Order: sequence, then C-alpha cells, then structure tokens
Amino acid sequence: MMKIRGLLSVILVLFAAAIFAQGFNQTVHDKKLDKDVLVGYCDSIGLHQDLFGVYYKTQYETYKPKESIVRKVKAIIKGEDYELVIIFGDWCSDSKLQVGRFDKVLDEAYFPKDKRKHIAVDRDKKTRDIDITKYHVGRVPTFIVFHNGLEKGRIVESPDRTLEKDLYNILKKKE
Repeated sequence: MMKIRGLLSVILVLFAAAIFAQGFNQTVHDKKLDKDVLVGYCDSIGLHQDLFGVYYKTQYETYKPKESIVRKVKAIIKGEDYELVIIFGDWCSDSKLQVGRFDKVLDEAYFPKDKRKHIAVDRDKKTRDIDITKYHVGRVPTFIVFHNGLEKGRIVESPDRTLEKDLYNILKKKE
C-alpha cells in the first residue's frame, strides 16, 4: 500500500509540474519576422531571456520612478483587489523600453507578483493558447489595470506622462 501511495504521489507531482511548465515562456516561429518570438504567459525566466531580456533588465535597473508618486500608488493598492495584465511583444521596441520600467514601478509599489500577468504576442497580436480578444489590444505594450475584476484603465505603447504618474491617474479615478 505504501508503494502505491508513494508512486501516486510522484505521479501527481510530475503531472502538476508538467501542467505548470507547459504554459509559460513558449515560443513560435513568426513568419513576418522570420524568427522565434515569445507567446503566451511569461514569467521572470521568459522576461529575462534572449535579446528582450537584455532590454528588460537594462530598463528595469536604470529606470528611476518618482518616489512620491510610487508612494501614492502603494497607498491606493494596499489591501485592494487590483490585477494587471501586461500584453507585450518581445519583438516590439516600445515593449523593450516599457515593460521592464513598468515592472520596476510595480515592484517599488509592492504590487503583488501573483496579481500580474505578462502575456507575449506575435506580430498579429495573437498567442498560441490564450484568447486575448477580450482585452481589445491594438498596440503593444498594453498595460491593463483591473479593480475588483473590472477594467479601470490602460496605458498603451508609451505613457502620457510617466508610467508611475499614468498608473496613479488610473488608480485614483472614481469607480
């Protein structure tokens, strides 16, 4: 009986690992670009790989968000149910510039990592397995802010002011 339980435990762990692993950092060959691009959900590993990872890391490390605005963002999100969907293309110059910077703002505001989804798209703004049509994305990157499950606002391509100021302006809007 113990052998069967042990074997079942191993099988369940391997099954769970396989399910979790297959959903992140996938690539497909983009015919328009004639190269492999990230598609679907991305985690830290995907954001830091290849040439996109160089841009991501550089922008994250060098961006200096305005502390007073970050404090205001932090105060608004504390204890609230916010989620962020970050849709980007690893081939896109605006994504290379903005995604690392935006994550820096979120990290400094202590925005929970488990409340962020990074979704990579190909040049046709599609992924392999995720239906993103509900997000109505025309350009990337698109940073979508949700509060209590409802879209509160978005930043598309580049901020109007700064990422932290635009995020703050979205968050302070009345429902």
